[in-house]
Amino acid sequence: MLAINLVKQFISKRLNASYVTKNSAPREAYLKLLTKSDLKKEINIKQLFRSPFGLCKTPTNFYDCLIIDESHRLVKQMYGDFQGQNQVMECINSSLLSIFLIDENQRITTKDIGTVDEIKYWAKELGSRVIMNEETALISQFRCNGSDLYIQFLNNLLQIGENVDIDLTELNFDIEVFDDPNMMREELRKKNQINNKSRMVAGYCYDWNVINHRGEYDIYLENGFKAKWNLENDKVWAINPNSFEEVGCIHTAQGLEFDYVGVIIGQDLRYDEERHEIIIDKTKISKDDKTSGIKSCGEALARQLIKNTYKTLLTRGQKGCYIYCEDKALSRYIKRMLGVN
Repeated sequence: MLAINLVKQFISKRLNASYVTKNSAPREAYLKLLTKSDLKKEINIKQLFRSPFGLCKTPTNFYDCLIIDESHRLVKQMYGDFQGQNQVMECINSSLLSIFLIDENQRITTKDIGTVDEIKYWAKELGSRVIMNEETALISQFRCNGSDLYIQFLNNLLQIGENVDIDLTELNFDIEVFDDPNMMREELRKKNQINNKSRMVAGYCYDWNVINHRGEYDIYLENGFKAKWNLENDKVWAINPNSFEEVGCIHTAQGLEFDYVGVIIGQDLRYDEERHEIIIDKTKISKDDKTSGIKSCGEALARQLIKNTYKTLLTRGQKGCYIYCEDKALSRYIKRMLGVN
């Protein structure tokens, strides 16, 4: 919501500003929430929410300000944007002021090029000044109940950086590990009935059977659990009151938050109890995955992208995160970290 509030402030000063993000899910969700599905309002303010695709056709400095959310997801030419060259460059070129909201640890595909170094490079090439200091660093965050302790817990869990001793008794965030995916779904369903702000998400492991006419469900787990990926062409899955039963992927969840999120961790992330080590297995990525590039990239990059994917999914909840692991050793590992028998 920081980006949306920035757009509001610039617009109130009668400046030509726009919110930019590569992911369509947050654009569509914010548009629906702000207009309450009023078609006239949607037409009037839709120009405030745009994709970086097509910025290559925008005149230099057309905008007073662009707020680029999820800047780590920017890419080079793709998706038929044939005149495009580099979205970082095109954002800078299109606006007098470009505000990049970036977290390099949320890069989730091999095509993502948004980095601080990339921004600095194109700023220099285009004669722009980079302002990056303590005042521009986002040292606090609102997701996960604003809990830096939970973020460190995830870093320890995924073995990102050095392990840091933490006291989870001070954690004001609801975490629970479920042995049965059906029980996790039922608990989330109860939460969702309160305000339609709870959803299930999963990693890249599960095939898209329904859309490819190979079956009625996409995700099959133990104890008869069955679910579909998020509805085809449902751009507002995150807020659609009929979408709870569908499981969201990283592309429909990144950039959005829920009160409670239920994360299904597949076989691409496991735990070796003898070596006390997280195992990353890119061979478990779905054969239908055409976007991440994980299956064909090197082991080191695959390890980074899979960890980034799950950390992003595990931070979608503002009040709590429920977890189901296909790998029972991983489930036991997380329970031990939480001090749960």
